[in-house]
Amino acid sequence: MKKEISRREFMARITAAGFGALVASTTNAWGLEAISNPLAAYPNRDWEKVYRDLWAYDSRYTFTCAPNDTHNCLLNAHVRQGVITRIGPTMKYGEAVDLLGNGTSHRWDPRVCQKGLALTRRFYGDRRVNGTMVRAGYKKWYEAGFPRGADGRPPEEYFQRARDEWVRMSHDEGAVIVAAALKNIAETYT
Repeated sequence: MKKEISRREFMARITAAGFGALVASTTNAWGLEAISNPLAAYPNRDWEKVYRDLWAYDSRYTFTCAPNDTHNCLLNAHVRQGVITRIGPTMKYGEAVDLLGNGTSHRWDPRVCQKGLALTRRFYGDRRVNGTMVRAGYKKWYEAGFPRGADGRPPEEYFQRARDEWVRMSHDEGAVIVAAALKNIAETYT
């Protein structure tokens, strides 16, 4: 008997042994063993609760996808533990009417595009603005009392849009600035 075997012979033997072990271990998967009591051998069904729970939600609300695109789709947001988990069509587009009573047909259902379906990523993404902010130049313009030149335009130093920094503030401060700006616009142009 040879003491040494070639690499080719070793690979052939190890492959045959591995294939034999695979065939021997999968007899249950191929249904070759008889089961005496099918109820006792039924597979574990705990995964079904997890699968069904993927689509569970606590509440839902209907909204219009107006700022996202120009189609104004009616969408349902499904909320779970205070977080929107998925968005889908309402299937009630044909029931919507405008102020004059004009309606559409149900031919538009299901009305939702890929941008609308991906809104949850936009709502909770890392690039989302999650606080009240104003440009530093605009805030200085507000603090200076909204000065304008003879032609009605504000000075250029307050409006450096691409170069200006953003300043964080509370919602109340932001609301005060918006109210003051709207009041100034109304007084200036009426």
